[in-house]
Amino acid sequence: MKLNYRIVIFALAIVFGIVFSVPSLLQTENGKKITLGLDLQGGLHMLLGVKTEEAIKSRIKSIAASVKHFADREDILIENLTFDDESVSFEVLDSADDMPSVEEFVKKIEGATIAKNGNVVTISFTPEEKKKIEQHAIEQAIETIRNRLDQFGLSEPIVAKQGKEKILVELAGIKTPQEEQRARELISRAAKLELMAVDEDRNARVYNMSDADAAEYGDVILPDAKNSQIKYLVKEIPILDGSMLTNANVGFDQNNRPVINFKLNAEGADIFGDFT
Repeated sequence: MKLNYRIVIFALAIVFGIVFSVPSLLQTENGKKITLGLDLQGGLHMLLGVKTEEAIKSRIKSIAASVKHFADREDILIENLTFDDESVSFEVLDSADDMPSVEEFVKKIEGATIAKNGNVVTISFTPEEKKKIEQHAIEQAIETIRNRLDQFGLSEPIVAKQGKEKILVELAGIKTPQEEQRARELISRAAKLELMAVDEDRNARVYNMSDADAAEYGDVILPDAKNSQIKYLVKEIPILDGSMLTNANVGFDQNNRPVINFKLNAEGADIFGDFT
């Protein structure tokens, strides 16, 4: 009986299909596999919210740090440098001589507005600048989450903006509660960098102070990263923050020990140099 060539081609197609599908069906270590999605192999689905108000507050603190450095560098006497979630305020003691320099400095701050009440200067953001800060915070959070998940070793994680202020995260292949917990911690951990000065005049009293006591001096109490029983009293206005960082990577010192190499923008470099 003569075989029909169509039947032969059909049979070969079935054989090849089965052979190449085995790695995907059995999820074996060897062989090329089709990446199974969340619906086929299960995993973690998360819809995250971003605290954009924290991004605005962080920028406000950064401006406060810049104001302090500017005043110190130019020998401008200021008092009562304070900030809240919306603005920075301070008093210029020699308004006649120093106010023009202060106004010129503020003009260089992107998206900032200045209000004067006598010698008191208040710096805040325009509504348009607030939106830009919020959107940048979301984009930065998406990039940070993607970089962290790359280290997690999962294939093709989905990290995308959802709506105006949400981030969708889908991780296929999460199989155990331990893996899920590790992924959640990796995703939700805050990414924030600040260089803060210890209040050397009062740090010895930190164990006898409450948060309210510290706030009266413009300080905050922070626990040691390795031992929460150890506490430090640091000035709430940072010396510099992550917005002044332009690059960071892992390197090695002369003894082949791992170190972090980093670069700062011009303002950050000046502040870091003066402080250290």
